[in-house]
Amino acid sequence: MISVQDANRAIEEDNVLEGLALLPYHERLTKFIRGSTKHWAAGGVTIVDFRPLYAVTIHHFQHRLATELAQLEKNIATDEQLESIGDLLHEYTNALRNFEFIHTNRWNTKFVRDIAASRLDNGKGSRLLAALLAEHGLQAGESHRSLFKDRDLLGSFDNELMRQSNAIAHSLGTERTYAVANQERLARTRFATRRFSFAILGGLIIIVPLLILLVGEQLPKSLAVISTSIVIFAVTVASFTKLEPESLLASTAAYAAVLVGIINNK
Repeated sequence: MISVQDANRAIEEDNVLEGLALLPYHERLTKFIRGSTKHWAAGGVTIVDFRPLYAVTIHHFQHRLATELAQLEKNIATDEQLESIGDLLHEYTNALRNFEFIHTNRWNTKFVRDIAASRLDNGKGSRLLAALLAEHGLQAGESHRSLFKDRDLLGSFDNELMRQSNAIAHSLGTERTYAVANQERLARTRFATRRFSFAILGGLIIIVPLLILLVGEQLPKSLAVISTSIVIFAVTVASFTKLEPESLLASTAAYAAVLVGIINNK
């Protein structure tokens, strides 16, 4: 159950983000940096977090990629533009790796030689960092409030987006892929049905004449064994081989002939 205080805080955050989104691009990024990099901690400690700068860098690459896409919506692509996009994607991927590294190791001081690589602070044992913060006027007052998180700029992952939307599912390429897959599946189903039909009908075609010819000459037990064996053989061959239906029928007939020969020789 969400409390009234949490609900009001969520509404306030939405309003702040809505106002941020309406600002011009560079002013938007500046306000995000000012509202996300500096934090006040208990005891009057200021923490300056570098991770929002990584987030802004990634967002700026996204902005540049969106600009390229907008150009492609209006104009034919050129070799120079495609090469530029390739270089941009390479830089964008590197920025993502850098962000992942700094985010993963923000508390893992052993990995980065006993330093808090993702931030500056003026806490105990950080006198030179405190001097650095003071020199640049980056101390946070007790009333300072952090406004934004990385996900406010980069978005949070939504698992629902993994499901193909109707627009994607009905694109020309996907429709053709589905059509080809359906055709192949129908062809396999028809072939399997035809083979099993030949197996059953072929078995009956062989069994019925055998029963008519051998009734009275062989014991009921022998007739049951022959009939059952022929059916099992036909179904097994149809299930575990890729023989054409005609070859399947011929194999079943040969098997039946072998059985009859064995019984007649007894």
